[in-house]
Amino acid sequence: MPTISPPGQRHLADMLMYRLYQAWSQSNPVFLRLCEGRFGITRREWRILACAVEGGIMSSAELAAAAKLDLPRTSRTLGALCEKGWLRRLQDSADRRVVLVEATDEGVARYQGLLPEVSRLNDLLVQDLSEDEVALLRDFLGRIEQRGRRMAEDNIVADKASRREGGTRRARYA
Repeated sequence: MPTISPPGQRHLADMLMYRLYQAWSQSNPVFLRLCEGRFGITRREWRILACAVEGGIMSSAELAAAAKLDLPRTSRTLGALCEKGWLRRLQDSADRRVVLVEATDEGVARYQGLLPEVSRLNDLLVQDLSEDEVALLRDFLGRIEQRGRRMAEDNIVADKASRREGGTRRARYA
């Protein structure tokens, strides 16, 4: 039996972040099939490869920041891309502790082959919007990203996520 919410109470479907997630999850399978099925690359690998090609030679920390990934995930993905021959690691001549990353010719070719297809799918995804609406959406999303970054920097939720310690199970059984 469905529960009835008190008047004025918001529902999950009213939450913008949920709606953004739903929009992403509905289009994600198409991009997944393109990347993995046709090009043999995961979405995370694609993001790292694209950042490396577009950004040029950079440290793995800079690449992680460009791809908006943490260092461990970036390192694992770098390893996979190096094994595939699409990226290579270089030692920084000034500081041997710094690892630089560079796209190989094969990696650039993979990027150039995939980019038009990803671009085409992105265009199809927003084809029901006018150019002005797409521009507004980009602006709105940019502002939401900035606000999210400030919220994280301000540490407005001090609790730490800990999946190793049970995550949601910990709260449920506490």
